[in-house]
Amino acid sequence: MRAKLTFPLSAAFAAAFVAQVEGMMVTRWAADRGSTCSATSPTGACTLNGTVSFLAGTFFAVETLAATLTALVLYRNGKRFSATVTAAGLVLALVVEHAWLVNYAR
Repeated sequence: MRAKLTFPLSAAFAAAFVAQVEGMMVTRWAADRGSTCSATSPTGACTLNGTVSFLAGTFFAVETLAATLTALVLYRNGKRFSATVTAAGLVLALVVEHAWLVNYAR
């Protein structure tokens, strides 16, 4: 049983780590575009950006971990359509979240 889950768990945790880093970078980039982080703003104007970007990255990571692990286990059990729907749902959710960050988080 342990050997059966080694690959799905490894792949899911690797994807979650990448999502954590990428989510933090995108969130920090989106937050730094706002006028509150300009050179003329007070020193403490951007202090929350690090915390918010960490939380957003963690949200991306947990979402990616759950969907990736579910899709890989479904695929391994022969439920390919369900695995495809799960993976497509993850991609769609991440696209919507990134689009929101890029367009509306100012």
